[in-house]
Amino acid sequence: MGAQKTLLLVDDERRIISTLKRFFRRTDYRILTAECGVEALDILQAHPEIKVVLTDFRMPDMTGGELLTQVRQCFPHVVGIILSGHAELEEVFQVLNNGTAYKFLAKPWDENLLRETVEQAFERYSTLKEQHFAPLGVDQLLSRSKLLLSLHDWIEHDMPVSAFYLDVNNFRSYYDNLGYELADQLLSSIARRLIQNKPAGSVLGKMSDDELVLIMPASYSQEDSERLIQHLLQPFEESINIGGRELHISFSVGYGISPEDGRTPELLLRNAQATVKYSKQPGATRPPRYQASMHLKNSELMRLQNNLHKAIDLNQLSVAYQPKVCVITGCIVGAESLLLWKHDSLGMVAASVFIPLAESSGLIESFGEWLLSTASTQINAWEKEGLPSFSLSINLSGRQLQREDLTKKIDHILRSSGISPTQIEFEITESFLMQDIESSLKLLHEMKGLGIKLALDTVGTGDSSLNYLSRLPIDTLKVDQSFVKELTKSKQMVSQIKHVIQMSHDLGISVVAEGVETQAEFDMLRQLNCDEIQGYFFSPPVSAEQFRILLENQPLVGMDYQHQKRRSREGNN
Repeated sequence: MGAQKTLLLVDDERRIISTLKRFFRRTDYRILTAECGVEALDILQAHPEIKVVLTDFRMPDMTGGELLTQVRQCFPHVVGIILSGHAELEEVFQVLNNGTAYKFLAKPWDENLLRETVEQAFERYSTLKEQHFAPLGVDQLLSRSKLLLSLHDWIEHDMPVSAFYLDVNNFRSYYDNLGYELADQLLSSIARRLIQNKPAGSVLGKMSDDELVLIMPASYSQEDSERLIQHLLQPFEESINIGGRELHISFSVGYGISPEDGRTPELLLRNAQATVKYSKQPGATRPPRYQASMHLKNSELMRLQNNLHKAIDLNQLSVAYQPKVCVITGCIVGAESLLLWKHDSLGMVAASVFIPLAESSGLIESFGEWLLSTASTQINAWEKEGLPSFSLSINLSGRQLQREDLTKKIDHILRSSGISPTQIEFEITESFLMQDIESSLKLLHEMKGLGIKLALDTVGTGDSSLNYLSRLPIDTLKVDQSFVKELTKSKQMVSQIKHVIQMSHDLGISVVAEGVETQAEFDMLRQLNCDEIQGYFFSPPVSAEQFRILLENQPLVGMDYQHQKRRSREGNN
């Protein structure tokens, strides 16, 4: 009986159940029936051999969509089909799009189509069992409880243990954008790559859908830990193809080592988890090891986050502007707008501290709208004064970019402020675009449709970072300051940035170098035909009043830069 295909029919009309049973007698399926969702769940619990559920949509107490949602949560291998003559199309589309239901068939049904669809559902069950569950390596990818048992055995025998905590960045967005079915396939692929690449003697466990832990009975230096993590994640330098979509996966990683960072399994994992937040902070270049101060800082950050909710109402936010200067003319052709927060008692709070807090709390969306509205209104005021025009750059966070109504919001704000969309340039990070190229392209084209300019921020110099540039509708490419710093030290970096600039120009894309601080860096970038310069060499981020002075005193090339920087610093104090 175990090899027989078992089908569960669910409908509140006995007449329909009887008709379907007669129809499926011609097949070799084993048929079970239920007259409501609650009964269906009980039968599924008692009969794990069920592979396909064929359910009505409109039923009392629980709809077919609600039933299949619970089936997916409790019996993820079971394939669901909706067969209904009375269903709201919007609700049906929702369960289809999020992967809850495999197919929808209408009553009265076409017998050939019904037979074919159910047979395909059984085939899909077999495919999922083969491609999804087996690759996860059930015997290798331990549950949290089994992971704790392994840790307990090692720690009890006084063995040093290293615990590496891996958080898949923005994994929740994959569920939202791909649906549960494809997101689960993605998780399988991630787990498979990690299992195949983990060090000998290590154990990989799953804490949640997007959090995994690698444990090893050994203690490592910081350098060895970094090499281990780099090797473990090396397969993710290549994209993962899921459902025809090219996805780039990245991780936030931190670690702890027993007994110093935890003398019990629970404490070691808790402390290793605490490090992940620090690996997400801007400027973090190394996977952090646990420090006792991290939990203290976490409580401080929580208090700070509570204060952040009141920042707009208390008029604590302001905008700073950092000019982008044309290398040839020395004139300001653009400015990056930066959000500042001046706390009443703490003073200026670093952006590296409060921006991640705004991201995690969801405040970044309202902050972003406030920044765009405030900066756009300021530009309009400068234009009315007859000051030279320039392009305003604004950073868009990953959370903002995931909003379905983003372009509508932007259009409304720009119309209200009275400036042309062509004066706005949105900076989008390379890491966000690489997560899902196809969805990113759709979003970029929507924004371009408004007339807005687009810049790709924090771009690398390797071919893997550049080979998709021709597909992106961008106007500007920004070279990260970490590469600029190496210009005067490395001939290889000079060659790489030269390649970036030449390739961008061939595609009609202008290049901005950020973080330029010295005459030597400026001279080198000018020789490499870089278009624009941004950095303290010309000016730090300044207030609107100070930026107005810069607009009135162009060109900036040839000015006494040190004098200018002193004036800016004095104005900030």
